[in-house]
Amino acid sequence: MILDVQNLVHRFPGGVNAVNGVSFSIAAGETLGLVGESGSGKSTIGLLVTRLLAPTGGTIMFEGEDITRLSPAALRPLRARLQIVFQDPWGSLNPRMTIGRLLEEPLALHTTLDGAARIAEARRLADRVRLPVASLQRYPHELSGGQLQRVSIARAIANRPKLVVLDEPTSSLDLSVRAGILQLLDELQRETGIAMLFISHDLETVRLVSHRVIVLYLGRIAEQGPAGRLFDTPAHPYTQTLLSAHLPPDPAVKLRRHEVVGEIPSPINLPPGCFFAGRCPLVLPACTSAPPSPVILDGGHSASCLRIADGTNILDPVEERA
Repeated sequence: MILDVQNLVHRFPGGVNAVNGVSFSIAAGETLGLVGESGSGKSTIGLLVTRLLAPTGGTIMFEGEDITRLSPAALRPLRARLQIVFQDPWGSLNPRMTIGRLLEEPLALHTTLDGAARIAEARRLADRVRLPVASLQRYPHELSGGQLQRVSIARAIANRPKLVVLDEPTSSLDLSVRAGILQLLDELQRETGIAMLFISHDLETVRLVSHRVIVLYLGRIAEQGPAGRLFDTPAHPYTQTLLSAHLPPDPAVKLRRHEVVGEIPSPINLPPGCFFAGRCPLVLPACTSAPPSPVILDGGHSASCLRIADGTNILDPVEERA
């Protein structure tokens, strides 16, 4: 495994419980999708596994090495193999540097290439992500959002990393530009065998790019499994509710909306049982007393719901054909 995370926990100052005992792994050449509402802990997990945040508890194993509590100095040699692409390229790229210098920077930090070799490699990277060579002389404000995200991806892959975390990499892009970025990511993964953690609230995109998917609710895994199986036969009431809220591209599909009532629990004062119990239409008294354990379903699919055992956890089908 490239990445193995066990019982990951993070609490922000003020007692905010952002991540609550999350475990998962990612293999070489695999894309793991991470979905959930705003505040579910998706982006925090991305920052934790890249060690841009220090976890409160749990372990993070990267290529067999425990990086959970490495110092910033000890982490620096790992940065070439462990990269992240942020949602906002305007905020993550230095506006005072040309695109060429931005692409040369990771090479200067992590390789012994001389100046001429770095310039040549920057041109190769630009070509690989389909940026015009002329853009290397420009500044970030002179490029479009889609072009800037290609710059961010080029920087991330400059040193041939083993894992890239992609935090909402296409959410600010229009549909045609988004398709181009997703195609580029697929090509890069096929060519290099890179592992990816793809964080998004866009369910259709996650289904398209991911081999496996994790559904988060308040920093805890509600359900996980192969992408096709999870989207076609969601087992957790929260996953079913989440899927019923999206708009499929096929106009012949009619959705059965699964509305929930009540408020999301405060991450400062989490309930003792299932975090979704206060909003779940299938709640039992036992759901409020202790967290449910994952129930293993077919094909590597699992969901943390007490109603799976009695067979009544499935709501009406999310989709039906007209």
